[in-house]
Amino acid sequence: MNNISLTVKIERAISELRRGGKLVISDNSTGYSVLLVASELIHDNTINELSKLALSRPNIILSQTRCRALGIRDVSEPCSILINNKWSKDDILSLCMPLAGHKIPQINGLLPESNKGIVSSCILLLRQSRLLPSGLMAIISNISIEKISKWAFDNNLININVSDIRSYEEINASNLTMAVKAKVPISYTENCEIIIFRPRDGGNEHFCLVFGKNRSLKNDHALIRIHSQCITGDVLESLKCDCGQQLKQSIKMMAEADEGVLIYLAQEGRDIGLLNKLRAYALQENGMDTVEANEDLGFNDDERLYFPAKEILTQLNIKNVDLITNNPKKVQHLINLGINVNKRIPIKINPNKFNKKYLETKSNKSGHIL
Repeated sequence: MNNISLTVKIERAISELRRGGKLVISDNSTGYSVLLVASELIHDNTINELSKLALSRPNIILSQTRCRALGIRDVSEPCSILINNKWSKDDILSLCMPLAGHKIPQINGLLPESNKGIVSSCILLLRQSRLLPSGLMAIISNISIEKISKWAFDNNLININVSDIRSYEEINASNLTMAVKAKVPISYTENCEIIIFRPRDGGNEHFCLVFGKNRSLKNDHALIRIHSQCITGDVLESLKCDCGQQLKQSIKMMAEADEGVLIYLAQEGRDIGLLNKLRAYALQENGMDTVEANEDLGFNDDERLYFPAKEILTQLNIKNVDLITNNPKKVQHLINLGINVNKRIPIKINPNKFNKKYLETKSNKSGHIL
């Protein structure tokens, strides 16, 4: 399967998951195939539908982080929990996310897994879908791996392999193409050009702003800011974070230098999506900090990947950068991807009464240098 076909298939699978549909996930290395649905989108008859189709009873799969949030401490990977016949739909939902006014049901141990790889891949696909990292998964017990593709087709189901899920994000980034350039004067400078990058399979678009009168990019020490989308901060000027302020200060810095590239990635909420970010905001209203809220939903503190940024820099012929960031982990991500970071340029943000705790958490738990 070529790269475009692979990413199109994963995009179709993501769309199916997000509308509450079933997927067939196969692992050729073990011979297992499973049915998967997103836990947060189940209905009253989901368990019966999965059981009838797979001829096995589904389990709840949860990310390692969500397991720990539930008090299951000795887990080193995603886990699988047998569904109690007496559990209601809300019981299941309360395991995948905090549910107001509902008590979490008692869990009677974890299922021993001989197919941990497929569980991890299912959790990864849910995260890639910007859904909570929890699903209902049923082993397809009556169909061999050799016949699973036809069985899925006959049942009008999308069938993907775990290897496709694992390689999707890197391959999707490699499919980015420079779609259009346009000069756009902004309040800070009239010397600004926007370049849109679109994947050949039609996935998420990213863009960059290129600053400078001649827009001649320095490939030896280019001034770079890699900024992840934050609708609440960048557009609505939310006071809960410092994202909008960092964006504006970076643009001002590049405008004054008359050079630089600001890469704007479609990675809302540290790549958990806007809906989940607002779920985390709701948890913060009850006293949690940013990290605690993300982890209570089953996510890591930061789910972002920087394959698209690397691809954009490559297409702009930039290999050495002066990176505007307070986050040393972002520096390391770029180094790991083969980008030479000459130096880190900090941004100073003055806290307000709404984001003071947020900034302290960034410093104390996420390692940002403020």
